[in-house]
Amino acid sequence: MRIPITLSMAALLLLAGCSAVITVEEPEVSSPDAQATRPDSSPEAKETDQDTSDAEGDQSASSAVDCSADLQALIQASINSQTEAFAAEDFQLAYSFASPEFQKNIDLQAFINVISSSYGPLLSSSKLQFSNCYVSQDQSVGVIDVRFIEGSDALYALRYFLVFTEEGWRVEGASDLELVASGS
Repeated sequence: MRIPITLSMAALLLLAGCSAVITVEEPEVSSPDAQATRPDSSPEAKETDQDTSDAEGDQSASSAVDCSADLQALIQASINSQTEAFAAEDFQLAYSFASPEFQKNIDLQAFINVISSSYGPLLSSSKLQFSNCYVSQDQSVGVIDVRFIEGSDALYALRYFLVFTEEGWRVEGASDLELVASGS
């Protein structure tokens, strides 16, 4: 699925130690660090990180932090609401939980096509499990990992990318759906 990802979202992903594969459409960004992992927490790494931060100026506005319980609950509520709309086959309602930028780039019919073709298992999922929630320092951008079971034997995972809007948290995009495990 090709979803436009903003530079602030790409930075948040790197800072949060995310390794999801994303396609950046506009502007196109290519970096060998795109598959970055969490920074080393050794004292030497902290000194190096401090030196880099001092050399590049204060970057605290773009640092990722763990979501508070209240903030994670709001993010989860948006994703759960969109998932419930999928289950009810109310794509118009599900689309309303997409961010304004997403809606500007992808119309309702394209959204339906992408969800149906690439995220079909999400349509029949009823219970989501959330983990690893991170937001930018200014709490305008967030990422969260989601797992769910389709039927009774297939476990899927994906990472949601969200932005905070006047209407609340809205989905900017998601990583490719990944089958994590399946039963017999």
